[in-house]
Amino acid sequence: MTEIKAVGVVGSGQMGSGIAQLAAVHGLDVWLLDTDPAALSRATKSITSNIHRLISKGQLSQAAGNDALGHLRCSSNLEELRMADIVIEAIVESEDAKKTLFLELDRIAKGSAILASNTSSISITRLASATSRPRQVIGMHFMNPPPIMEVVEIIRGADTSDNTFYATKALAER
Repeated sequence: MTEIKAVGVVGSGQMGSGIAQLAAVHGLDVWLLDTDPAALSRATKSITSNIHRLISKGQLSQAAGNDALGHLRCSSNLEELRMADIVIEAIVESEDAKKTLFLELDRIAKGSAILASNTSSISITRLASATSRPRQVIGMHFMNPPPIMEVVEIIRGADTSDNTFYATKALAER
C-alpha cells in the first residue's frame, strides 16, 4: 500500500484551507495551491490564526503548532505538486473545471500519486476519465469544516484500485 507523506491541496477556500490545516497538524508535508494570490493570502492567515487558537486553548502544544506551520507551503504554481503522494482537489463544484484540473495534475504529478476530489456530487469515474490513471483517482469528501468534522466520505470510481482506496482510507484515519 502506498504510504502518503506529502499532500497537495488545490483550492484555498474554506474547504481547501481546512484540509491543508488538518494535514499539516497531523505531520504531513502540505502544499496549498491557488491561482488567486489574495485567496491564498487569506487562507494562510486563517490557517495560522486557527493554529494559534488551538495553541491558546491548550488543544495543541506550541511545538506542535510551530511544526504544523513548518509543514505548510503555499504557492500559485501547480508544478510544486510534483512530489505530492496525493493531490486533493477542492475547487469550484464544476465538472468541466475539475476535469481540466485533473488533466493538468495527471501531467504534473508523479506517476504513483493519487488524485482525489473533494466533490460531493460529480462522478469520480467521469473525473478519472480525464486522466491516464483512473485506477489512482478517488473521491475524498471532507465535511465542513474539515479541522472539526471527523468524517471523510471516500468514493471509489469504477476503476479505482484497492491500493488507492486503502492508502486514502489510511490517510483519512490518520
